[in-house]
Amino acid sequence: MSMTEAAYEALREEILTGRIPGDTLWSDREIAQRMNLSRTPIREAIQRLAAEGLVEVKPRRGTRVLPLRTDDVREIHQIAKALELEAALLLSGRDDRNIRDVEQAVTDMELALEREDRDAWVQADSRFHQAIVDNCGNRRLADLYQGHRALTDRARYFSLHLRPLPVRSAEEHRAMYEAIAARDTRRLSQLYHDHWNRTTEELLELVRRHADVMPIKASPREETK
Repeated sequence: MSMTEAAYEALREEILTGRIPGDTLWSDREIAQRMNLSRTPIREAIQRLAAEGLVEVKPRRGTRVLPLRTDDVREIHQIAKALELEAALLLSGRDDRNIRDVEQAVTDMELALEREDRDAWVQADSRFHQAIVDNCGNRRLADLYQGHRALTDRARYFSLHLRPLPVRSAEEHRAMYEAIAARDTRRLSQLYHDHWNRTTEELLELVRRHADVMPIKASPREETK
């Protein structure tokens, strides 16, 4: 791993997990000291994070970690659902499909639940969705999905310790995998719509109730309610 890649991965994790709060301003020097890295790879990593919508570079002032608003959650989930459903349908119909990584991610989610290991569960959850997209056969779709992945991952981490163990989500992921394996596109479409609609509303409610727990803020229109 290059120094830039190491800086990107480390800084991204700090933001996703809330260890670096949203709506805070950091100089390159402060970030470099925190990451124990030189400024050059830090600057390059910041550019990548800015492209993903996690930070904003403010000239002569520093790097602002962007808060995630409820509108962001809603919109990014709508995009992710559309892209991943299309990917799942493509994967389901491929003659040369590879769904081993998808199945393994579901198994890892179930094992993590048995141990009540939420961190392992959210990592397996992320691998499940990524494996579907990576193996769908449409590189442009995968690139679009990857460009929005940071915000969907941030939403996953936000809800990680605020909700009960995600037993229902694990069951839904198992059902989605089985629909892909069976090439049952009608059931797959329904499962995707139900799962994403339910989890989106669940997450939005958590944001409204716990906006001060992580670097996530209510949208302006909701702050007036």
